[in-house]
Amino acid sequence: MDRWITLYTTLIGRILLGGFFLWSGIEKALNFSGFVDFFAHKGYANPLYVAMGVLVVEILAGIALITDVKTRAAALVLAIYMLLWTFLFPQVATSGETQLFLENMAIVGGLLLTAGYGTSRWTPAWQR
Repeated sequence: MDRWITLYTTLIGRILLGGFFLWSGIEKALNFSGFVDFFAHKGYANPLYVAMGVLVVEILAGIALITDVKTRAAALVLAIYMLLWTFLFPQVATSGETQLFLENMAIVGGLLLTAGYGTSRWTPAWQR
């Protein structure tokens, strides 16, 4: 049982965390003009570059988590990204938005655990 937990929970957890960010990045890419408008509305000087940077982080780090390549670095980058996203774009303090904040903090917690414990035993040493 312990071997199963060690091998498969890290794999499933990485796929779920990475898939979340990959899916989010793909959705933003499919509505790229609206995403650029979001940053323009927030007052960013170069919203196109900010939107492209967000897409690159979400898609590449999501793929890295799923494929178990540079897992610790990808998880740490995504944790920092989620913290920045949560605090740079705060929502109105309603109960639903408080729930969204707590969900973001739970994702950050999962990413920090992934960054701390890293990859599964299946991963070759050069990919860690």
